[in-house]
Amino acid sequence: LRNTALTSSSPERGVSHTDLEEVLLLDAEEGPSPSIRAMETTCYSKYTELYAPIVAENQEDSSSEEGSTHSQRDAEMQQLSVSEVIANLALQIDRHSVSRFNICRSDIWDGAVRGFKRSTFSAEKDLLVKFSDDGGRLEDGLDTGGPKREFLSLLMKRLNQRPIFDGPENRRYLVYNSTAIREDEYGLAGKMISVSIVHGGPGPNFLSEDLVNHISGHSSFSASIGDITDEEMGKVLQQIENASSLENLQDQM
Repeated sequence: LRNTALTSSSPERGVSHTDLEEVLLLDAEEGPSPSIRAMETTCYSKYTELYAPIVAENQEDSSSEEGSTHSQRDAEMQQLSVSEVIANLALQIDRHSVSRFNICRSDIWDGAVRGFKRSTFSAEKDLLVKFSDDGGRLEDGLDTGGPKREFLSLLMKRLNQRPIFDGPENRRYLVYNSTAIREDEYGLAGKMISVSIVHGGPGPNFLSEDLVNHISGHSSFSASIGDITDEEMGKVLQQIENASSLENLQDQM
């Protein structure tokens, strides 16, 4: 019976589904024979020969379409001005959901950090700000935008005074601070700045133009010795700048 089933399908017309089914039924108790395994391998090989190129081609087309979509989106973003990008981000704010900030006027920074680190905080929610005094008594009135703008303005002023920045008051640079790294203050500062800008508050107007250019990918850099707040370092740099020759510099050092 097994031989009849196997030979009923000629090589010219391939292996039919009925032939394979008969063989499997006959050998169910005995287990698959080498001939059946060979037949299954032949069927699977034919299947992969037919469909594998189609699947691969579809995957290539899908990857190509995704790459084209990303390229088109990047090109559109490059054509937008900064104000247009900010306006588009502001449109994504959900005005029906809020991230709450309870701010004590005597410690703006602490209240801001607690608010930004809440698990319920989202930059895509509106900000609901309530000020309180040292006794915890909330100020009267609803936040219709005034308290939020005041909070963001005060926050940028406090951020300017943080130890992650150094330099002249209106030309601040980022500096290394091990404590700030452990507490992720650099990342938190970036979040605060972006939220302030998108939610209608001020930007970090205290940053050095050279720092802004560097962050945005521009290669120009024109810092002066006056930007160095370390007196000893500034003195050494000034001597180097004033030296007329290497010998003169060695004499001064």
